[in-house]
Amino acid sequence: MARKNLQKGMTLVEMLVAIGLFAVTAVVSTSIMIDIVDLEKKSSIQNVFYEDARIILQQLTNEIQAGTVDYEEYYNSYVIESKYHGTNHGVYASRFYDPGLSLVAANTSNPKHLGVECSYPVPAPADIEDCEIVYSLSTDLNTGQNPFECPTCDKGKANAFCDHGNGYCSGEKITELFLIDSTGTKKTIIARKKTKEQIGTDDDYGIGILRMDGLDIDQNGIVDTFTCSDEFNCPEDESDVADAIAWEYLDEFKVLDYGIRLPRRDDYRSAFDPLTSSFVPISPMKSNIESLEFIIHPLEDPYRAFNEEDEQSHPSVTIILTMGLSKEAEDDYPGDFTSVTVQTTVAAGVVGRLSSYPPTNDLSWIDKLGIQSTGN
Repeated sequence: MARKNLQKGMTLVEMLVAIGLFAVTAVVSTSIMIDIVDLEKKSSIQNVFYEDARIILQQLTNEIQAGTVDYEEYYNSYVIESKYHGTNHGVYASRFYDPGLSLVAANTSNPKHLGVECSYPVPAPADIEDCEIVYSLSTDLNTGQNPFECPTCDKGKANAFCDHGNGYCSGEKITELFLIDSTGTKKTIIARKKTKEQIGTDDDYGIGILRMDGLDIDQNGIVDTFTCSDEFNCPEDESDVADAIAWEYLDEFKVLDYGIRLPRRDDYRSAFDPLTSSFVPISPMKSNIESLEFIIHPLEDPYRAFNEEDEQSHPSVTIILTMGLSKEAEDDYPGDFTSVTVQTTVAAGVVGRLSSYPPTNDLSWIDKLGIQSTGN
């Protein structure tokens, strides 16, 4: 008896349906896998990014807690407007000294006449070369108050950022952090700086740091000039140094023999370069520091302005940091990345006043700025 074949083949329609179902399943599965991979990639980049932000804030916090606000450097940069860091140290402190009385009844001026006055009339007799006796009533007096009015400044007072209308008088956020250690001999400068030059696009930015060591050039026992620490590549050009130092007595000591190297303020606007940059990066290059601002409080050194009621609070720094991804990391990020802004306030670690005293050989910048220098 003939056997009947009960097996049936797939029709074309059934095959097309099967292929379609398989394709849909494959597409959905692939889409899910891509989403999972993208999600993991986003999560990984975000975790690293937020960890970078935490590390950067911790670094800045550690620097502030290891020192205090360098009011002298703010005065040098914002009021005197020196294009170099590390010069004119002690001039800010001179604003709190009354230089006392003059032997010849002339008005004394601050800071030009700081230091006790010789008891001999002016001019001194030709046979007298040294000042053996001083006029005791000319001894400097620390008043604890800055007496110089600044009408455009907040509360009408002069401070480390604005003096007699000169300097940064708005009292708002600043982009540079100047710190000094407890010994008054080491400076730290932190600022936002380009990571590398970009062509046809916006630049990425990192955070740069620079450290400087103090020198006592006039040999009075107090640091008056700062030079870049050995591990930082600062210029040592004779013309730059001669232009940077305003004090005549430095020429007598042959500045270059001291190996003084001074960083320029406009270094912030160039990119990190091991051959030309004074600053070194302390933030990861995969992050873009879109904004770095600081709020210094108070604007006057409270340990010098101890007679100014408005300034009686310990120095603190508010850090406002906005971070995004670098251009390279952003291209690798699946989707749009939202920048993050973090803010924290840190109290300075050093309590008390640091010793500083201005050079008195050449303070002609006061005349150029029109700052009234008469004592109290």
